[in-house]
Amino acid sequence: MGPAERPRTRQAPALRIPWRRIGFVSGGVLVAGLLTYGSAWLLTSDALRVRQVDVVGAQVVDPAAVAAASGVGNDSMLTLNLAEVETAIAATLPAVKSVTVTREWPQGVRVEVIEHQAWGYWQVAGQLLVVDVEGHVLEASRPAPADAPTIVEVAAPRDLREGTVGDPDTVKMVARLLADGVFERNGVQTTGFIFKRDRGLTVLADGAPAAVFGDSSNYEFKVQALEAVLSQLRTSDAGSPQVAEIDLRFGRNVVMR
Repeated sequence: MGPAERPRTRQAPALRIPWRRIGFVSGGVLVAGLLTYGSAWLLTSDALRVRQVDVVGAQVVDPAAVAAASGVGNDSMLTLNLAEVETAIAATLPAVKSVTVTREWPQGVRVEVIEHQAWGYWQVAGQLLVVDVEGHVLEASRPAPADAPTIVEVAAPRDLREGTVGDPDTVKMVARLLADGVFERNGVQTTGFIFKRDRGLTVLADGAPAAVFGDSSNYEFKVQALEAVLSQLRTSDAGSPQVAEIDLRFGRNVVMR
């Protein structure tokens, strides 16, 4: 047997420290901390807060009132809810029809307003109501033109008690008749617009029969029928029966009274 062998000592395995992983984790924590700090700083500092409100498009509404209604003074530009601001302005100022709010970095807000435009008037029971071209009654708006039409409603007491006054369809029809120049091109000068719930619209004219349109259904046919009757009346003999009213509500059965 050979000389006694020395016992071998087992070396402990070397400890490997994952420096790269630790570096990645530490770096990630540092970046996250910086981002958190930076976000908190942006939200709480004065660097990105509303300092100026520019109002455009206002003629009737006071721009200062628009800015006050927005309620954005000193708000953070980052958390500003533009839809809520637009709703607040439109709900506060009755002359505002629509509003668009945009950010103007770093500390500004632009408010663009479109105001209601009055088209004419709706008169009923001694009241003169301002209406737009869609027939909506306006509380506040840009003024109507100097030659704006007035539609007079002859309302029954029951209609007044129930609050059923005004008729958008009639307003739109009068606006269309005037825009199309129906009476002007036929040499007729209108003198009034009368509305009754059971009869609809009647147009009064100087030196011509009244025209009962009713509602706006079959608009083109009614206009053509009216022009045909007016042309026929202009060429009729002096001894022909006088026509005071042309009723266009019954389709091809145009009634002359």
